[in-house]
Amino acid sequence: MKRGILAILFFLSFPLQGVWAQPVGTDEVIQRLREVREKTRDFSADLLQEKKVSMLKEKILSRGRIRYKYPDKVSIEFFEPTASQMVFDGKTLILYYREEKAAERYQAQSSPMVEKYLLFSQDPFQEKLAAWKLVEDRDSSLVMEILPRGEDLPFVKARFWISKEDWMVTGMELVEENGDATLLRYSNIRLNTGLTDSDFELRLPGDVKVTDVQ
Repeated sequence: MKRGILAILFFLSFPLQGVWAQPVGTDEVIQRLREVREKTRDFSADLLQEKKVSMLKEKILSRGRIRYKYPDKVSIEFFEPTASQMVFDGKTLILYYREEKAAERYQAQSSPMVEKYLLFSQDPFQEKLAAWKLVEDRDSSLVMEILPRGEDLPFVKARFWISKEDWMVTGMELVEENGDATLLRYSNIRLNTGLTDSDFELRLPGDVKVTDVQ
C-alpha cells in the first residue's frame, strides 16, 4: 500500500480537466496540459483503486477520496476494505493505518522519495524527468504514456486516459518494476472549490503510535 500511495503522489500535480482543440501530437497535448495545470488550484474526487499484485490471483479493490491543493498539499483517504489515510502538507508526509493504530511520518528534506515527488511536481513535463508519448488517439479518448527517468522511483511506467467529451482524466495506471500495477479511476470530480489548508490537517488519536522514517 505504501508504495502505491507514494506512486500516486507523482501525478497529483496534473490537471483533471481542460478544453482544447483536437490535439495533433504529444507536444501539443503536453502544452495544453501545462495551460490547464496553471488554472487548477484544487480538486477533489471519489477514488476507486484496483491493485494487481503478482502473488495474488484476485485484484484488490479499494474505495476512497482524493484531494489536492496547489502546489503540494495532498490527502488520500481509503474507506474500504481497510481504512487508511495519507496526508502531505508540502514538508511532512504521514501514512496513517487506522485499524493498526499506527502511523509513519516522513520529512521531505530527509526522504529521497518525497524529494523526488517535489521535483517532479514542479514541472513534470521536463525531458530530464520523464519521456511522454501519445499512444492512443481515438474519437472519444486519448491515452498518454509516461516513462520516468531516474532511479528508486515507485513506478517504471504510467498511463492516463483523457475523455475528449469533457477533457477529464478518467483513469490512471501505474506499473511497478516487479509488474504490480495500480489502476485509479476518478468520479464525482470537483475543481477549484476553494479547499483550504485545514482540509489537509490530520489529527491522529492519542493512542496511535507514530514512527519517524528516515
